[in-house]
Amino acid sequence: MAEDLGEKSEQPTPKRQQEARDEGNVARSQDLNGALLLGGATVAMALLAEPMLGWSMSALEELLALEGKGNPLNAEDLWPLVAYTTSLSLRIAAPLLILAWLFAFGGSIVQIGWLFSPKSIQPKFKKLNPIEGFKRVFSMKSVVKGAMDSAKVCVVVLIGAVTVAQYRNEIVVLPYLDLRPALAELGWMLFDLMLRIVAVLLLLGLIDFAWQKWKHHEDMKMTKQQVKDEMKQTEGDPETRRRRMKMQQVLSAQRVRAAVPKADVIVTNPEHISIAIQYDPEAMGAPRVVAKGADFLALRIRQIALQHGIPIVERKPLARALYRDVPVGAEVPEQFYKAVAEILAYVYRLNQAA
Repeated sequence: MAEDLGEKSEQPTPKRQQEARDEGNVARSQDLNGALLLGGATVAMALLAEPMLGWSMSALEELLALEGKGNPLNAEDLWPLVAYTTSLSLRIAAPLLILAWLFAFGGSIVQIGWLFSPKSIQPKFKKLNPIEGFKRVFSMKSVVKGAMDSAKVCVVVLIGAVTVAQYRNEIVVLPYLDLRPALAELGWMLFDLMLRIVAVLLLLGLIDFAWQKWKHHEDMKMTKQQVKDEMKQTEGDPETRRRRMKMQQVLSAQRVRAAVPKADVIVTNPEHISIAIQYDPEAMGAPRVVAKGADFLALRIRQIALQHGIPIVERKPLARALYRDVPVGAEVPEQFYKAVAEILAYVYRLNQAA
């Protein structure tokens, strides 16, 4: 296989990167997404704490009232209770889930941009191979992933222990407070704990994202043979490409030999660019570029012009502009009329003098 033909020392080409992206093979950190998801849930709980407490108190009163109105063993009396409980649960959970999902979705967009890859969700029967699954479970990557997850659990437990120790005095007096102050104090301690955990997980997620980017780039590197094979696929065989270029040069030389003798003047730069201009007042609305060339082809145009006695005039800015902006066979644009007219007038005066 091409992957085995040498060391992967070449940078990945844009084509290889795009193919990997189309297959859903991109660098992303699940740890960073998880930290953002937890952060979104924490922010949502902080913003909705008061409304959620009010909804819960109202729900409790409503549930007690509904329970006293009927027989809970009767389906007709039980249905209003179930409906109210379900709607209340959705009302409380929906804002939390939506805001948490927005945080996680934003994290994915920041990491990989907008990506929809149907190939990534296609079933891959290779993954059902028990031998391959066994190799994945006991691979070095899985061992490192397990060690990192264990380290994160230890860090979270340590943060929890430090936070509990810091708030030990406040925790001791919680049973002696009224319900609302006790809930407010408990909510603040939980919010502080979650912020610390989210901050640490975000830091670990950013480190993991940098590692994933580097690892993905290293995995995407190519061997010299892979680069050559890709060039053959996209640009064709080098020998065929050389023959095609040689044929194009031959055709260009033939067009130059046929067109230059018809020109009235050759505008040069003076060595690297040559522009052959023809003007027939009866048949043309404006002077026309009948041939142009650079380097070797420019020299060939001047040689043919000397053989046929066609004047050669050096105008560097005009030659560069005509070479860049005017294709062969096209009329000279209006902005060049004055410069070209002065050259043609000069050539006509030379012809009259001759």
